[in-house]
Amino acid sequence: MKVRRIYSQIPEARRSLSLLLCFITVVVTARDIVLIDQQNKAPRSEREAILILPGFGDLYHSSKNQVKNFKDKGYDVFIPDYISRKSLDNCVKKLDGFVKKHKLGDYKKVHVFSYIIGSWTINSWIKQNSAGNIATIVYDRSPLQERVPVILVKTNPFLSRLLFGKLIRELSVTPYPSLNESAISCGLLIECKATKILWKKRKAYRKMEPVSFDRAVLKQESRDFFYIFLNHDDLYTHLESAAPQILYFFRENRFSPDADREPCTKDPFEPFRK
Repeated sequence: MKVRRIYSQIPEARRSLSLLLCFITVVVTARDIVLIDQQNKAPRSEREAILILPGFGDLYHSSKNQVKNFKDKGYDVFIPDYISRKSLDNCVKKLDGFVKKHKLGDYKKVHVFSYIIGSWTINSWIKQNSAGNIATIVYDRSPLQERVPVILVKTNPFLSRLLFGKLIRELSVTPYPSLNESAISCGLLIECKATKILWKKRKAYRKMEPVSFDRAVLKQESRDFFYIFLNHDDLYTHLESAAPQILYFFRENRFSPDADREPCTKDPFEPFRK
């Protein structure tokens, strides 16, 4: 009874345990997702595929919205369980195994949508292999959220390693592996809104240099870009707000004319100040 009473009086302990239990559940049930368009009877050499590379957010949001927004769009869809707690290099190796297992190299074109860890992974994979049949990549990037690994490692080193393994620390110190491949059309989806975790860690955030939303700071050459007032969690739970632009880029090698190419002017923390 004493243990229960003490535990109930420590909100942080409850949150940490809940997050840990959630993480354990997801790890046990994580799996590759493969959605083949059964209406398309053409051989792979005449078909196109979408490769979606989620990040840490997939551990607690799952891939249901990725499936919902990209299936039945004329593409085969592949979502690998590629994230390794050990290292970024292991993420790249797991992605390589997935690509070979499902013969993605046989497709006419492969289009990639990558979240933050996915961007580090796909660029490293291409550097180790080749562009091959990858035609387009849309990177989900966030000058805000990309500070979270650094902040978590500094403020919660034990818990961050417990939940995410050595990978979280490596991500916090590894420079973005910029990709410059003329054969690939690259697009940037740039988030302008802070996540709840960044709001909770705002004291640590404010000690860092002021954030810049200039796309140059992302160090990724791109054919086109657009800004969206969503945060990193929203890109999992409300993907329908961005999916049409991503699919447009896959078809046209650019975002639609109505995509917002001006940096957001709203306070990134505005939703949490109310």
